[in-house]
Amino acid sequence: MIQLERDIKLDIIAGKYKCIEAYKIPKDVDKWLNCPNCYLKPLVWEFNNDRSTGCGCGKNEYDHFSIWAESIMSHVGRNAGSALEYDIYELRNNWNHWVETGEELCPRKKLLEEGKW
Repeated sequence: MIQLERDIKLDIIAGKYKCIEAYKIPKDVDKWLNCPNCYLKPLVWEFNNDRSTGCGCGKNEYDHFSIWAESIMSHVGRNAGSALEYDIYELRNNWNHWVETGEELCPRKKLLEEGKW
C-alpha cells in the first residue's frame, strides 16, 4: 500500500493526472481498478457537494474524464436530512464497474436529471 501511494504521488508530480489538486488518493486505493485507457489508479474529489474521479484521460486539469456518484448533501436533501443508506462506496463501485464493462452506472447527466448532484 505504501509503495502504491508513493508510485501515485510520483505520477502526480510527473503530470500524468489531468485533474486539479483537489483530487486526492483514495484511502482504499488498492480496491480501485486501474483505468483501462491511461492505466492510472483514479484520484477522487469527495466533499459535501461532489464526488468524482480523475485520472490521466483528458486534455487538461479542467477538461478531463470523470466517473460520478451522488454527493452526501444531495442524498441528505432528498431524504429529509437523513444520511442513512448513503453508499460511501458508490463512487468506487461506479469506477470499478466502468473499468470492467465500459458502462457508466451514473453518468453526470443522469444524476442531474434525477435531481442528484
